[in-house]
Amino acid sequence: MPRPYCPRCDYPERTCLCHGIDRTGYSIKLTILQHPTEAGHAKNTARLITLVAEGAEVVVGEQPEDFDGVRHALLSNPGVVVLFPTSISVPLSEANQTSPVHWLVLIDGTWRKAKKIWMSNPWLQELRVCHINDASSRYRIRRGSVPGGLATIEAAATALAQLGEANTEALLNAFEAFQKNWPSP
Repeated sequence: MPRPYCPRCDYPERTCLCHGIDRTGYSIKLTILQHPTEAGHAKNTARLITLVAEGAEVVVGEQPEDFDGVRHALLSNPGVVVLFPTSISVPLSEANQTSPVHWLVLIDGTWRKAKKIWMSNPWLQELRVCHINDASSRYRIRRGSVPGGLATIEAAATALAQLGEANTEALLNAFEAFQKNWPSP
């Protein structure tokens, strides 16, 4: 017999997250480029972002053609920032001072897979690229391989807060509710 799922949050009924979801609108658009192997991972946090942030979208792929549907819109909008720490990235706080950020792009996957998306899509490097300084992860149920790395939902909440958005706690509250449904490692 198949396990019953909540029709609202689409998690198994016994781990329903509806109590932790505060649907929130942000003035900054969120797009998550998600590695295909992450899409099916039970602990992926990009899905949580779409439950909280109105209008947030997840585009699953790895190669440039996978992102054809969103690439032109991103490249033609000067308010787009890719959040990805590299040698060419600048602190997000500085980016908003030079030109307002209206659209935030996050890359979702393990560090190795996120880097593969970054390297396989040189068009991303044509956009403004930023990183977050001085943030620490609260992710207890999954560990990253890079010191100081954040779960995608934490990066989204931190970036939105740095850009002046209100109610970024809604993302972190959903993240906390999600983690409470999992045993600690």
